[in-house]
Amino acid sequence: MKENRSEGKHFKKTIIAAAMIIGASTMIFQGFTQVVAAAEYNKMNTIPTSYANSADVSSKTALPEGYKKANYTVGDSDLPYYENKTPSEKDLTKEAAAELVAQHLWQVYGADLEGQTIKMGYDTATDNTPRPMWIADVEMKNQDYHDGYRAEGYSVWLDSVTGDLLSIGMNRTLKEKVKAGPDASLDESKYEAVAKKLAEKYNIVHGDIESMNCTGQGASFSTNVIGTYGDPDISFEIHGKNGEVALLSISRYDEVLKGIMYNGQYKYDLLRIKKLEEEMEKETQAKAKADQKAATANSGAQDSFLVVTEEN
Repeated sequence: MKENRSEGKHFKKTIIAAAMIIGASTMIFQGFTQVVAAAEYNKMNTIPTSYANSADVSSKTALPEGYKKANYTVGDSDLPYYENKTPSEKDLTKEAAAELVAQHLWQVYGADLEGQTIKMGYDTATDNTPRPMWIADVEMKNQDYHDGYRAEGYSVWLDSVTGDLLSIGMNRTLKEKVKAGPDASLDESKYEAVAKKLAEKYNIVHGDIESMNCTGQGASFSTNVIGTYGDPDISFEIHGKNGEVALLSISRYDEVLKGIMYNGQYKYDLLRIKKLEEEMEKETQAKAKADQKAATANSGAQDSFLVVTEEN
């Protein structure tokens, strides 16, 4: 399942792409910030336009095994980004979306939101994600260390019309002080096996897995010293036989699932990466032409100087 990437001419672009993927996963697993989008996305993709109201989504959603609705509070995100953005009649209500968030967090992380607050932000369709979304952040209060870590919070993205889960992630603090830098000697195959089991368990590509590849190592930071100690992770791109693609991140420390970005969101990030690579290629070619032109002009100037000198 691994791919040889030794060709030198693709090295720089591969590093940039990997950095964007890791950046995207870090964005999800530590709290949400909107990504700068490429205007071409809407032109390149046909987005389904079937809609369902809040009641339809809520009634058709099977509750996760063992789930019981907690006594949580639904609030508004305090980020200025979401100000003056109002859901339409086609969108899930804030409360219905928050309940889906609670169910997903229970199913994936076993998170008990009793006494917690789910802060909701509504985002209209953008070039980066041409579907409107509910974006939820849960800052966990009064949490103790369990299994070597403390959950600091969770983040969830939902399609605000269909209720589909776009991404989910956990931010945590490790009890032990762990170095967060990349590990050149890491055995990727060990983590790949773990990632595959998790991908199958949560059916993240909604079908059989065709292939998967490592996109790189990263880390998230909470109360530890940024850049030195934190929660190191490794991410894998999962391809389904049905054409879906998703990104999954697990901790390099204890192999715990840190987050998932599903096809509904990740495919647009990949388009952004492709566009960036194309722009880099154009810039490289333009610079090469400019350098060649400058070198030719400089050579001509030197020849003229020699002619004048010889005449004198």
